[in-house]
Amino acid sequence: MDFKLGSVIRKIREDKGYTREELCEGICHINTIGNIEGNRTSPTFELLRMMAGRLGESVDVIIRSAELEKNAFYVQQKMQLEKYAEAYDLDGCEAVLSLIDDDLYTKLLPAEQQFFDRVQVVVLLGSYQDVEKAYALAKKSLYKTYKKDGHFTREECLLINLLLSMKQSQKNVELAKKALKWIRKRDNYVQDVYAFILLINGLVMLSYMREEWFELLDYAVTGEKMALKLDKSRFIPNFIFMQGLATYKLMIDINFGLSEMKRAIDYAILIRQLDNYKDLCEYAKKHNINLT
Repeated sequence: MDFKLGSVIRKIREDKGYTREELCEGICHINTIGNIEGNRTSPTFELLRMMAGRLGESVDVIIRSAELEKNAFYVQQKMQLEKYAEAYDLDGCEAVLSLIDDDLYTKLLPAEQQFFDRVQVVVLLGSYQDVEKAYALAKKSLYKTYKKDGHFTREECLLINLLLSMKQSQKNVELAKKALKWIRKRDNYVQDVYAFILLINGLVMLSYMREEWFELLDYAVTGEKMALKLDKSRFIPNFIFMQGLATYKLMIDINFGLSEMKRAIDYAILIRQLDNYKDLCEYAKKHNINLT
């Protein structure tokens, strides 16, 4: 067997939120898992079968995925797509997506398909404003893997966040809260902080729209702490502003609330987030708050 099987097993395990201890329990020694995932040894077929069963994947899918990782074209296009998605370069994303044909797509792990689906959803929303098509794709993609067992993968969390941004239905709200709870209870070293921030940012905006000020304050405070932990500065102005707004609306400390909203606006200018700066000013205006 190809030693690269270990990389695929590790990716599936991390995507599904399993620790090495949880994967090896009753199957093998934890050091064996470490050696396999480090591509220092190959699993026997029987061991691979047992690990695949625990991870909810077939042996065939894992082997095909390992073979795909040797495909230089695929690896290059995936890396390029990740780069474009991080930079929110929608034209670049669309160009790469056009190169992934159906034959290649069907060979991917479901979680890998979800990554490509998620980027396609962002393109549909950002370039074409086709909310209906984007929502249908995000929902279909989520249920490729989502099971009502309390576990959430990274891609599931990110797809749930997109669904919530498009439709604030009770079902989507409950999914987002369950996913957030799942990440929160994980050990620090396996927590997906980025997925956590995106989910909590979605719930912050939902609480703002519903004027649920206590929930807004709780989510915004937690969101800022996690954004600082991951050094995701682009989220910080929004979290600071919403803390200030909630504090102001709840009349906990009006002056502190005003100063926090001002600090958020200054921070947005400092990191050159002009669109965010405009949004924060509009939020203040909507609630008749003068920050000059």
